[in-house]
Amino acid sequence: MSNSHDHDTNRYFFDPEYRKRVRQRVVGGKTSKRRLFFYSILTFLSVALISAGIYVTYLFQGLPPIESLENPKTATASVVLSRDGAILDRYFVENRTDIRIDEISPNAVNALISTEDHRFYRHWGMDMYRTLAIPFHLVRGNPQGGSTLSQQLARNLYREIGREFSVTRKFREMITAVQIENNYTKREIIEMYLNTVEFSNSSFGIESAAQTHYGKPARDLTVKESATLIGTLKAVSLYNPRINPQNAIQRRNVVLWQMMNHGFISEEEFYQLREEPIRLNYQPPSRSGRESRYFGEYVRQQVIKWTEENGYDLYSDGLRIYTTIDSRLQRHAERALKEKVDSLQPLFEREWTSPGGDYMNRLWEEFPGFLHRYLRETDRYKNAFAELNTDQEAVVFENLLADSAFVDSVKRARTRLEAGFVAIDPNNGNVLAWVGGSDYGTRQFDHVHQMRRQTGSTFKPFVYAVAVDNGYMPYHTFSKYPVSFIDTRAGNHWRPRDPVVPDGPEMVPLRQGIARSLNNVTVRLLPEIAGAPGTNRLEDLDPAARMIRDMAMNLGIDLSNEPAYPSIALGTARASLLELVSAYTTFANQGVHIDPIAITRIEDKEGNVLVEYHPDYRQEVISPETAYIMIDMMRGVIRGGDGFYGTGVRLRNVYNVQQDVAGKTGTTQNSADNWFVGMMPHIVMGSWVGGEDRQIRFPNSRGVGQGARSALPIVGQFIQYASNDPEVDWSFNAFEPPPGFVMPEEPQLRPADQQEDRRGRIGW
Repeated sequence: MSNSHDHDTNRYFFDPEYRKRVRQRVVGGKTSKRRLFFYSILTFLSVALISAGIYVTYLFQGLPPIESLENPKTATASVVLSRDGAILDRYFVENRTDIRIDEISPNAVNALISTEDHRFYRHWGMDMYRTLAIPFHLVRGNPQGGSTLSQQLARNLYREIGREFSVTRKFREMITAVQIENNYTKREIIEMYLNTVEFSNSSFGIESAAQTHYGKPARDLTVKESATLIGTLKAVSLYNPRINPQNAIQRRNVVLWQMMNHGFISEEEFYQLREEPIRLNYQPPSRSGRESRYFGEYVRQQVIKWTEENGYDLYSDGLRIYTTIDSRLQRHAERALKEKVDSLQPLFEREWTSPGGDYMNRLWEEFPGFLHRYLRETDRYKNAFAELNTDQEAVVFENLLADSAFVDSVKRARTRLEAGFVAIDPNNGNVLAWVGGSDYGTRQFDHVHQMRRQTGSTFKPFVYAVAVDNGYMPYHTFSKYPVSFIDTRAGNHWRPRDPVVPDGPEMVPLRQGIARSLNNVTVRLLPEIAGAPGTNRLEDLDPAARMIRDMAMNLGIDLSNEPAYPSIALGTARASLLELVSAYTTFANQGVHIDPIAITRIEDKEGNVLVEYHPDYRQEVISPETAYIMIDMMRGVIRGGDGFYGTGVRLRNVYNVQQDVAGKTGTTQNSADNWFVGMMPHIVMGSWVGGEDRQIRFPNSRGVGQGARSALPIVGQFIQYASNDPEVDWSFNAFEPPPGFVMPEEPQLRPADQQEDRRGRIGW
């Protein structure tokens, strides 16, 4: 048989006639036809099954993995929180804040269910009524969406599914929706949906939408507000209540109608609400939920390195950064600073504007180079060379100066006064309020920690602290008249002096010297501190200068790049406002210096603590006795004394601050920088006022251009607001001396001792 078969096979391939007869026989037989039909069906089914298998494999390959269904990841904003739980700032790619469903108003949930998926609680991820009705609506030319909330959530959560219009995408969406329903409860699905969906004005999630549109948390949304926000989900731009209010009203009323149909509101409520206009309290995403953008930027700079080193994304991981800020004090500080800067600006402009002259004409006449310098720093100047096709600066300036509106805008922008304010709890270093400027949108430079300026007379307490540490008491007296020193190294003289020598006796006690901020008294301390009484050589004062610089550095001021010249005693050293106020906390904290701290801990969005922060430095720098003597002497700055007024008396006379407070004013040369620091046992506050450019200053230091009349009012107004706020835990306690301490009093001298005293420099 095998030979015959082989023979037939060979013949089939090599004999065309034989091959033809065989084909005819096979095709012509009934059995062969049935077999061919069977093989065809089998082949079709095999191809169909293989194709289906390939398609299903392809379908499931495009689905999110099961791990991501169990732990869905969305870009969630990280938030900066005050110690009392208020949101101070956000860092985000998408302006989103996740919240629990218990923190969402039931009105928003009801609006969502009635409008987007009223059978939500009865289906298992797919609404078969709506799905099967899709072809019917297509035939009618009225296509309608058949997606359930679970299907929409699948699209929002998982980019793998995509958003293009296709059957494949729809199948993937349906499968994922069923998987979501199997992994989560209905409440969890609603919570995730309202936290992930995009609303109008670049707000993601219901909490951000509520803050952006109404300036309130999602828990407080009314029926009308909820209907407006849920209505925007259909088309965030078309139904944007800010840009297209009429469209938004129409869509809101549709949502209200659906809420009435499904029993969430009554017919009476519907007819009442549909007639009401939309009232927004719009907070742009750049401002919504932001109490202090300056402070927020400082926090970002402090934590960004930690997040990168530990594998977190500050802009999408929903971190919760807890700080020491008290949001109520923060609001009062921002209000006080802005009000005072706004009130100072016209006074400042008036001092530089001659009668009948243009805006600050005296300034431009006295300093003709200012305007050109400011113009050079504008983008318009930098681009003008290419636009005018010239390399001649004169041509560019001629073109710019011809545009009076542009020139005026530059003048006003560059002559705007700026300010900073910070408050610290001296007992633990906690920063309680931080205002880096009057308007972050206009100027991003932070005048609390970025700015370093000469401190003026606010530096004098460090001189007096060195003196007290070396045995000098508040009653020791020095001449009020100026003294000069010869610099034998340079061959010139150093002649610091007060603008006006005060009336009264020649010899002035240290207590009055600091209260009246007398330069002459401060300078006369230097030879005593240096151990060279009676010297007139400047180099003999160098040891005193080094001791003073060391004292300031021990109190937290970075002077590593500042030379220790004798002029440091009068405030030529530069410091930030944060450093200066932190240094003063040492006096209020019985000589113990604690580095300022602004961040307490970072949590993930589930509430797990990731890292905690503590002050880097805590040490007794001066004795409690020295600290209290300094506090007592600086009380005189505010209270004054027998026959004299302190430079900070306005705090009591104008702002009616009657509680125990000590402080120090400061004004640098030409009134470029104006300072004030006020101290109470529970809070130390400091403010600075000046121009962004040090050349922008008050022309008259005896008027508004001094710390007592420009910086002190910010602190005074802050104290008024905070102490009168019943929600603020404001203390009225007085400073307490160290246990067993008795304030030194001037001893009663015998006549012989008094005669000897008159020959010396120090009175006892």
